[in-house]
Amino acid sequence: MKLTPLGKLLLFLLGLGLAATAVYRFVPPDQLPWNRPRTATTTESRTDSKPAPAPRSASERPASDRSAANQPWIQVAGGLFAFGPEQTEIDVPGFSIERTEVSNGRYEEFLSACPRGSACGPRELPSYWEDRSYLASHRENPVVFVSWSDAASFCRWSGGRLPTAIEWEKAARGKDGRAYPTGDVLEPAAANILGADRHDEKLSAAKQIPTWPVTDSRYSRDRSPYGVLGMAGNVSEWTASASADEPDLRLVAGGSWDSWEISDGRTYNRIPKSPTDRSSSLGFRCARSQS
Repeated sequence: MKLTPLGKLLLFLLGLGLAATAVYRFVPPDQLPWNRPRTATTTESRTDSKPAPAPRSASERPASDRSAANQPWIQVAGGLFAFGPEQTEIDVPGFSIERTEVSNGRYEEFLSACPRGSACGPRELPSYWEDRSYLASHRENPVVFVSWSDAASFCRWSGGRLPTAIEWEKAARGKDGRAYPTGDVLEPAAANILGADRHDEKLSAAKQIPTWPVTDSRYSRDRSPYGVLGMAGNVSEWTASASADEPDLRLVAGGSWDSWEISDGRTYNRIPKSPTDRSSSLGFRCARSQS
């Protein structure tokens, strides 16, 4: 039998309907092309989503986001703290103190502006100062062999002053009465203190014995609750305070690489010294009053 064009069309539509029925019956709905979730094209992804902003550099971040470890001055809020071995509560006005001890490099900047013998300069130079090759390789080590008056001159030049013994202790101790800047005990590896078992190192070391550079990762282990570094060891430090028993002497705070006992690193350790003393284990840092 010969089909007419109309018959052929009807037969085609019938076959198409049977095929569609089979698809619906035997193919899972989620596999049907028209039921699959729409995937955005690369162009659509670029249009509909915004790229993540690039991280800002430290200089672009708000000051509150920056680590205190990167700040040269640490602010210490005023208020009560436990002072001395008896932990007597004393109210101390707010102040700022340098995060690290003053380095050879910074002292060299001072001498460039205030040479020895000038109105603002020191009376004497550190004993090792003429050794330029030594200075070049130890710019970040704390300056030593500096008298009390020369340390005070540097602080005046930098816009500050020497900290009082009470301020120094509060910066090292915090408000919880701890014995050492790092806590109630001091691990030997946490501070640069010679100790009784290392005293022979002093005999074999040249010039500025094993002081740690203020940029050394070890130096940051010796950290107070406020983030002030190097207060238990490395070098002892001049303070502005006179000895109550001997007013002609000035109090030196903290332990050093030359301390034979770990206990020298206690936050309230004080040694009275002549203002003219110059030592390879004695340096300083500066403070500022808060207006």
